[in-house]
Amino acid sequence: MRIVEVDGRDGAVFERFFRVREEVRQAEQEFPAGLGLEEARLVFAAEHADERSDGFGLVDGDTWLGIAWLDWSLQENTHQVEVELAVDQQFRRQRVGTRLLEEVKERTREDGRTQLSGSALGDPVTGTSAGTAFAEARGFARKHSELHQVLELPLADATIDGLERQVPGYDLVQWRENTPREWLAEFADALTAMTRDVPQGDRGLEITRWTAERLLDREARRIAQGRFCHTTVAVDDGGRLAAYTQMGGNAAAPDRLYQYDTFVRPEHRGRRLGRAVRIPNLRSLQAGLDHPAVLHTWNAPENAAMIAVNDRLDFRPADHRISFQLGL
Repeated sequence: MRIVEVDGRDGAVFERFFRVREEVRQAEQEFPAGLGLEEARLVFAAEHADERSDGFGLVDGDTWLGIAWLDWSLQENTHQVEVELAVDQQFRRQRVGTRLLEEVKERTREDGRTQLSGSALGDPVTGTSAGTAFAEARGFARKHSELHQVLELPLADATIDGLERQVPGYDLVQWRENTPREWLAEFADALTAMTRDVPQGDRGLEITRWTAERLLDREARRIAQGRFCHTTVAVDDGGRLAAYTQMGGNAAAPDRLYQYDTFVRPEHRGRRLGRAVRIPNLRSLQAGLDHPAVLHTWNAPENAAMIAVNDRLDFRPADHRISFQLGL
């Protein structure tokens, strides 16, 4: 068996790497979700200001047994590496996952980092699976859990109409791929506030500090990857951004759509602003939808307000995403 390096520039090697990951995800998830092939290739092909990604496969002859995908943060949380392992079903229980993990540990130490982070899917009720058992057997500790919920689209217009509510004292502003220049600083500040406020469990992560420049870079990357995004924000009487939500997807996988962040500043909570921005944003997303799709979202169980909004929309639970960490 040998290690094959993957960086996104070798098309045939990267496609084989990606297919192993995708096949494992499809076998294990009721609703596979993730990056498309070209979207992932662009992530690997270049180093960005805030992160880089690379990986490798464990190969026997021409057969790919499993892969490791590594995300290296370059601004915050530079003490850790985010890792995803995927082992072909027919090669399970043959120490393939263990071999991959040992190689990951060695690379992490060589880079001077001291912690591995990763996640595994668990049953929507028990939160357990073969993936969680693998992690715990190798010393990873559970640090956080998120409930993965899904909603089949399109919804009937009458359903959306019945949920839409206006909140007095706030105006809604919407945009698509690019944040309007006049909102860059305010939106970057709201993104930073969201990372400070969102439940993180015991992961001890540093706050992601957004700037207008970082936001522009991320939007340019998203567009280059073929991804699209719908944004709706609520603006208070003083002209400050009080709440926002984002939804989107990738044209290469039109049946997979995502509810990204929804955030309400603490001083504006209790007025149903989360719902006030999400329903118009869903209407915007669905306006161009001419085929069935599934909308995915993840929330920490303690984020009861957002889960309540999802329940009103008839999202249903699919699984739990359990976050693990291992000190090196």
